[in-house]
Amino acid sequence: MNALNITISAKLYSKNPDETELGKRILSKSIALMDELGYENLTFKKVAREITSTESGVYRYFQNKHQLLTYLINWYWGWLEVKMAQEFMLLNSPEDKLKRAIELLVLPMEQDERIPHVDERALQRLVVGEYPKIYLTKDVDQENKEGYFLGYKQICETLSQLALQINPDYPYPHSLFATIIEAAQSQQFFAEHLPRLSDSSGGRQEIVQFLIDMTLKSLRK
Repeated sequence: MNALNITISAKLYSKNPDETELGKRILSKSIALMDELGYENLTFKKVAREITSTESGVYRYFQNKHQLLTYLINWYWGWLEVKMAQEFMLLNSPEDKLKRAIELLVLPMEQDERIPHVDERALQRLVVGEYPKIYLTKDVDQENKEGYFLGYKQICETLSQLALQINPDYPYPHSLFATIIEAAQSQQFFAEHLPRLSDSSGGRQEIVQFLIDMTLKSLRK
């Protein structure tokens, strides 16, 4: 985690799971179970059973499953931010970087061998299916003050700065990329589950092209 410079608010855990083997097993099995069962059907009792531990052992790391889900999604955004930074080093123009960023938001991930306890593809599916649940709550304002959404906001800021490199006079860079990031997830979900809400019947590459087209047309006005 430190080597990858992924920063997660300490408010998102009671004990840092990435600092112990038990914590890493909790993360690994929680991702797998949420991917299989969905957030609503996940319980700490089920996680504990999978890692041959106790339910109280899981609670020592996370107060509840909302906190756990928010941690995992923040971890994903932080990891994706690092991956973008690494790939941007190989590209010259802001437009090429923007196109690659959109690809990374949509296309299937490859397993990061540096982090064996995290299945990035399963976590990507989790983000697509569950991520709005972390902020569609009555506690969103207080949780925002406590840094629950820093990973999401940071990746939006990075892409907003790319937009301003393409068009310094564009007045809505944060609104644009908050919309693009949301659409990157929702269009994947719609294409699979609610196909009448998407024109991307040909797969994720169509979603990529749609988002690139919408972004560049907005910036070039």
